[in-house]
Amino acid sequence: MKLKLSKKDKILTKDSALVVADHIIDQIAKTIPVISIAWGLSKALFEAGMKLRQQRALEWVEMIRDNPAIFTKEILADTAFQDGFVVALEKYLIERDEEKRKIFRNIFLGYTNARDKAKFPLEKFIHTLSQLSETDVEVLRDTKVEEEELDYKNYQIYGGNYNRIENIYNLIGLGLLLDVTGSRMGHNPQNSPFVKPTFFCKEFVKFLNTN
Repeated sequence: MKLKLSKKDKILTKDSALVVADHIIDQIAKTIPVISIAWGLSKALFEAGMKLRQQRALEWVEMIRDNPAIFTKEILADTAFQDGFVVALEKYLIERDEEKRKIFRNIFLGYTNARDKAKFPLEKFIHTLSQLSETDVEVLRDTKVEEEELDYKNYQIYGGNYNRIENIYNLIGLGLLLDVTGSRMGHNPQNSPFVKPTFFCKEFVKFLNTN
């Protein structure tokens, strides 16, 4: 016989599940040396968001737990790192797309590894990622920016393919690609423009590999 839960019982059951999940995440956090300061500050600021997005909070804590060579005691105790931790976690909790959260974690690992964290464009990387659609990410991967020959020539990503022109122009608008079409003879402006990756793009694409 299947019991019917009242509205009140459903609310209590859901609240209990959130409490259990929150406890599990806290227990994992406690196993990571020196994270208590950054984690405690984040919870104080975003506790409601964490409870509503338990899976994302868990992903974040597991990332730190699973990379002990990167998240050392010295790094976790660094004030600059703690500031970046709080900024990044706030944005991570509201990122809906799973693939983009993987890229986000790569960005934060890059920030953690950076010698000069003040010069690492963490906020710019995060903001840029938030503005990209899944198709934008696919198009950016298709540029193969890491290939050396792209440093000195420009090209069309898809030639006369009309389907993703808007995505290409979005990447141009975000400062990832430069439109270098100029006054090319015979070029139809309705086709994909000729582009070159910016220096920022070359740095950003380093974090796109989520395999």
